[in-house]
Amino acid sequence: MAEEETPDGAGAFLRLLSWVSPAFPTGGYAYSHGLEWAVETGDVHDVATLCAWITCLFDHGAPGSDLIILQEAWRMGAEIEPLRELAAFACACASSRERYEETIYQGEAFLKAADSWQVAPEPEALRGQRWPLPVAQGMVFRRGGISRHQALLAGGYATLAALVSSAVRLVPLGQTDGLQTLARLDPLLVRLVALTGARTLDDVGGACFRSDLAAMHHETQTTRLFRT
Repeated sequence: MAEEETPDGAGAFLRLLSWVSPAFPTGGYAYSHGLEWAVETGDVHDVATLCAWITCLFDHGAPGSDLIILQEAWRMGAEIEPLRELAAFACACASSRERYEETIYQGEAFLKAADSWQVAPEPEALRGQRWPLPVAQGMVFRRGGISRHQALLAGGYATLAALVSSAVRLVPLGQTDGLQTLARLDPLLVRLVALTGARTLDDVGGACFRSDLAAMHHETQTTRLFRT
């Protein structure tokens, strides 16, 4: 299957809509990726600061690396042993306990839910390894007939939408502000997906220290609505 072709365009598109739907039980409603601490400290308090925070995350933090890992998982397809190695690598990239729990709990929930379409590996093949979200997304998207480009856009959008949804509740922002944020950040995601096509695992890494510290501080935050 070519990178940009699918065997069943309409069916694949419908599956993709389900897999990135807010109703899909990946637990995104429970995780803020450290944003809860950033709101409490005043780093994020309106649309402009939220856009700046998310842009930095995608350009220099975990979401950008996750797109690279998702792409590698997509390319591996059904090769379970390389996927297990990639999953271990992705786990090792987590910068804190909360980031680790966030990615594996969401990833494993994603795999369990996607099994309704019979596109997830057999449970026996998954046993003995934790499965971070971008690896789970990459393998499911490929098995579900989603093109590489669409897979990257969908994975990135799921992260972006979850962050904005968290901010709408935490700042708080109104629904219109949340939609304006998504609209402003569309070009960011398009640009980053285009860049990701030429990147490899050697490009995984980050320098988004404020966000990493936010995740660590969140572990001991007095009042918390989110798990991370």
